[in-house]
Amino acid sequence: MTRDEDILKAIRQKDVQAIISLFFEGNPPTTRSGFRTETELWDYKKDCPRLSREEENAWADLAKDVLGFYNKNGGILFFGINETNFSFCGAATRLDSKLVNDQLRKYIGDAIWVEYHRAFIRADNSYLGVALIQPRGPILERFKRNAPLISGKRLFEAGWSAIREKDSTRILNKETADSLSARLSCPILGKTFIVDSANYRILQPDYAQFIYRSEECQLVSKALQDERTAITSLIGIGGVGKTALATWAVLNAYDKQWFPFIISITAKDRELTKSGIQALAPMLTSFEALLDSVADVIGFPELKTLDVMQRENEIRALLKNSNALLFVDNLETVDDARIINFLDDLPVGVRAITTSRRSKVRVATRPIEVKPLNEQETFEFIHALASATGFNYCSSLSKAECARIGLACDGIPLAIKWVLAKAKNAQDAITFAEDITKTGRRGEELLEFCFRRVFEQMSPAEQIVLEILSLFQRPLAFEAIWVGSDIYQQKIKDALDQLIEDALVTRFFDTENNDYSYALLPVAQAFVFFQVSQKGGHEQKIRKLLRDYFEALDIKDAKERLVIRAIRQGQKASEGALVDLGIAAVRRGDNDGAQELFEKALSRNPQSWRAAKEYAEFHRKKTANLTRALQLYEQAAANAPRRGDDRAMIFREWGMLIRASGETDATSAAIEKFEIALRETPNDVILLTALGSMYDRNGMYKQVIKILEPLANHPSEKTRSITLALLLKAYENTNDMLNAARVRTKLKSFS
Repeated sequence: MTRDEDILKAIRQKDVQAIISLFFEGNPPTTRSGFRTETELWDYKKDCPRLSREEENAWADLAKDVLGFYNKNGGILFFGINETNFSFCGAATRLDSKLVNDQLRKYIGDAIWVEYHRAFIRADNSYLGVALIQPRGPILERFKRNAPLISGKRLFEAGWSAIREKDSTRILNKETADSLSARLSCPILGKTFIVDSANYRILQPDYAQFIYRSEECQLVSKALQDERTAITSLIGIGGVGKTALATWAVLNAYDKQWFPFIISITAKDRELTKSGIQALAPMLTSFEALLDSVADVIGFPELKTLDVMQRENEIRALLKNSNALLFVDNLETVDDARIINFLDDLPVGVRAITTSRRSKVRVATRPIEVKPLNEQETFEFIHALASATGFNYCSSLSKAECARIGLACDGIPLAIKWVLAKAKNAQDAITFAEDITKTGRRGEELLEFCFRRVFEQMSPAEQIVLEILSLFQRPLAFEAIWVGSDIYQQKIKDALDQLIEDALVTRFFDTENNDYSYALLPVAQAFVFFQVSQKGGHEQKIRKLLRDYFEALDIKDAKERLVIRAIRQGQKASEGALVDLGIAAVRRGDNDGAQELFEKALSRNPQSWRAAKEYAEFHRKKTANLTRALQLYEQAAANAPRRGDDRAMIFREWGMLIRASGETDATSAAIEKFEIALRETPNDVILLTALGSMYDRNGMYKQVIKILEPLANHPSEKTRSITLALLLKAYENTNDMLNAARVRTKLKSFS
């Protein structure tokens, strides 16, 4: 790993000690050679803003840097370092994670949580501040509120954004932020519908930017409004843009409120099941699934409990004269006659729009052939690609050059994209296009030829990734691809990056697991699957590796295997299950396994107070990493329940750790935490004696007497012994000699 990769890993793992060790040496700290600069990953500041209204602009400036790091790769902000000579000078404002995030939240919202830590605390309470900013998820974050007005100007406005570039943060206005967001955007796994509300369910577009095709767009819009047309059938070869056109048309109808109901469904070739990966019938071969989708959207989910015949009759009656629109994508994969019959015999007053290579519905159908791109559309399509990673050079292609490439690719958008993705510059693209022209291939044959040219030039790692993904259509986590490939991990990562650039693999952000998943472009699946089937035993080998992984056969413990199996198969196992597994791993002495499980639990839900608390206890008792334990208790406290025993337990144990931390203000900080816990559990003996000892350490003798006097006759000898010793000192220091004598007499019984 390179130095920057080590730093990025430490940021993701929130390993503050590792970061401090990398950047500094000695005490007081001296910035190490090689780190006396600022980069895309870190920045130094002399001090942090104070908690006052006069410092609002300083907090806005800090929010700018935090957002810039977050939108790039994550990063670190150090406070208490002179920005001129990078020497330690100490930050003066005492802050913690909660205080920092309370100030930043007004500008950058709740999506970003900054972990703030203090190190090298000196006698005057100055310290080195370390703020950790995690990398962004699937979207570019924006400012939520305007920065303060200073001398008639604002640092930023709501809707603007920021990104780290080299050693500084660049503010992006709304237009620039929109453009960057489009380039960085990543579909969210599981979010099948862009509109999913009462009466409307519309599929997510499969395009980043729709190229308006005048003839086709007008034809499909006219057909959807034609009373004589029940089915608008978009037909054409694969990769020509049928789904994109249909999705645009449905969204256009939604915007213009042409239909009071819109139901969208799509067919799938294969997907992951509980028994591993296997070929399945498409989703739409289940006529019941079609009926259930209609029932959900029109607001009668109770119909799903009826038998199929009753359900169909009820739904037909409800749909009649409803002016509903039914969108069925990939109809060519459907072989259930009941679905075709349902579309052929739609109730009066219902419309449908379908996509398929050939028209399968015959009654009241208007077929619209989606033709290849014309010259102008090709030019717009190619230049629209220029904003995507790996396609920057496309902006330099002239209209004539775009026309040559489009003509060679038979005007098929997907073929054009593959050619441009494999080329590294304009000349490569034109040369590749001319090679295709010499073959004389057209249509589907040309598309397959383009893909095979691309496939043959791939590395073995890229080919095996495509072969694994071809077995099913559901996005697959990186770990599963790695397991199925049986290849070195880094090679698989590099292969995935290249395949995304080549427009063959799509990356999705899985909000459930807080990580990315990957899927093969559907139109390429048949080509790749054919390659797999031609290699004797190759398909069976991949299936076995993946089956064993998804069945968690590598996990020996039977109970643990059930949970891991559910997680790997994409079932909604909560972070609580991972925490339970972590606790079980600790009990059997598997500390490495426990640490990995606790990390996964927090990654799945960073706001889980239970995951943070149990992980803190792990570091407290098993690794003796007090710094990390304190960080985790701070995280648990920030997300703790508002009331109750759990809140009390978190703050009590956090206080216990703080009092042993050796920090300058440890006693006062521990008292603060104990007092919060005491409000929830006023009769907790352990808490009362711990708080009493802290009051004693701070000379707060009246408070010692107030909380400990009720425990003077406690049945536990140990509790009485601790309590009486503290009470005796308190009474003596408040000159209450009568009570001091009484307590002294009781203490003699322990001698």
